[in-house]
Amino acid sequence: MDEDPVIAEYDVYLTPALQEQILLLQYPNRPRNRPYNSQYGATPHDMRIKPKSGFVEVDVKLNSNHNFNKYMGLKWGDASNASKQLHNASGTFGPAAGLSGAKPRNARRDGPLKDTAQRDVDLENDLQSFREAEQEHRVHAAQTLGGQIIRHDDELDAGKPHYFVGAFQGDQLHLTKIDGTVQMRPNFHHLDAEEERARISASRAQADAAGPKPAQTPQSVLRQLKEQKEQANREPTLEEKLKAILTAAEAEKWIRMEYIDDEDPQAYEEFNEKLKIGDVEKVPHLKSQMDNDAFLDAISLPRDGSPTRRRKRAPRRKQNQEQIDISDDDADDEMAGVQAG
Repeated sequence: MDEDPVIAEYDVYLTPALQEQILLLQYPNRPRNRPYNSQYGATPHDMRIKPKSGFVEVDVKLNSNHNFNKYMGLKWGDASNASKQLHNASGTFGPAAGLSGAKPRNARRDGPLKDTAQRDVDLENDLQSFREAEQEHRVHAAQTLGGQIIRHDDELDAGKPHYFVGAFQGDQLHLTKIDGTVQMRPNFHHLDAEEERARISASRAQADAAGPKPAQTPQSVLRQLKEQKEQANREPTLEEKLKAILTAAEAEKWIRMEYIDDEDPQAYEEFNEKLKIGDVEKVPHLKSQMDNDAFLDAISLPRDGSPTRRRKRAPRRKQNQEQIDISDDDADDEMAGVQAG
């Protein structure tokens, strides 16, 4: 009895390269039996990407009718709205925002910030008319998932495995090469916004108590220009390189994308059109340039008896080696010394 029988056989096809990018989004913190789609009431309603820095974020709408803390939803919603108005128009924090701190106060941009007492009163009033506040987008009722793209077509990945996504159709398996993977994990921008709001409030109170800042003197400006010139003439340090990467990520704008639910008919149309080959009769057949022995030798240690096995060469002998002649008298003296010992 065969201990390892063949259960099924499939004809494997490689789909042609697509103009669009194929990214595989993985959700390590989400059970496999509860995907993010309309069937389970967790449909992503907003998706954005920063192509150059490779950051991706998705917002998933939460159901505020079940297991939802309305007061904290209002509080975090107020913090997020204040952050967008005073500091960060995109509402993004962390590496995707360059790990940037609060921006300097600007009278034209910055509006008044509620004190603690006024904020508590407004939150209590909004709690009484929660549905109205939710319709006016004053409630934080979304979960943000984010990650950074791991590219598989980078020069540094040469020689590494290629990743494909497979689509079955009868006894056929259609493989499509993916350009990158993203591990989407929960982002807590609302907590960062709350902390940022408290920090801005404290810094404003401290600045108002200290009075206006003195203007920069010409010497300080010249010193800054000199330091910038010195930095431009030398090799940047690792810290400066990392800072440049974060600065570029902060400056890059989000590109909004349209998210289509995986149960939507349009998703099925794109799936059948892009991830499968329509007419398999016209596709060329792949032929390997290796036989069985060459393939096994390529993925493992060379085997004895293999035609491609590399054999060790005998070490070369030095040519024109000096010959030392030992006379009979010297040989007798040497042997006598050995016997005496």
